[in-house]
Amino acid sequence: MLSEEELRRLIESLSIREIIEPALDNWIPNESTGKTIINLETGKVQGIGLRFNELLDINYSSEHIELYKIESEEELYDEEEILNEEEYERFIDFKLKKEENNENYDDYDPELLNEFCKIESIDKKERQIKILIENYEDYHFENYQDFEHSIILTYYDEDDYTY
Repeated sequence: MLSEEELRRLIESLSIREIIEPALDNWIPNESTGKTIINLETGKVQGIGLRFNELLDINYSSEHIELYKIESEEELYDEEEILNEEEYERFIDFKLKKEENNENYDDYDPELLNEFCKIESIDKKERQIKILIENYEDYHFENYQDFEHSIILTYYDEDDYTY
């Protein structure tokens, strides 16, 4: 089992990307919550996905610390946030052509953006990570001690906690 000090060092050594990406890799919109965890036995940082209404095994949940979570219901940024202005205009044209051609057009289809990104060679995941990192940096910079404190207190006895 990692000691409190080892856990602190591990958390401090992680880049924001190392915290965010495993959760994003295991997140499926409206299907699976993505989490980044630290295994307290091994010190390994990993991502896990939990399907809707799925719970972690009791033993497993006591052997890890959750660092970051993306809820399955979260919408990770719409077209306007992921695409730059020029790309967004092309995306609107792309959607209009789909509608005109009536190619199984659905205005709320999330796969439409994926298809557009693939055609345009846009790395949607990389852009999502960039936005998540920016948001995380703002929170992390302003609240790091609260962040670290809340994680450690969740898993260690407050009487033993070193402030």
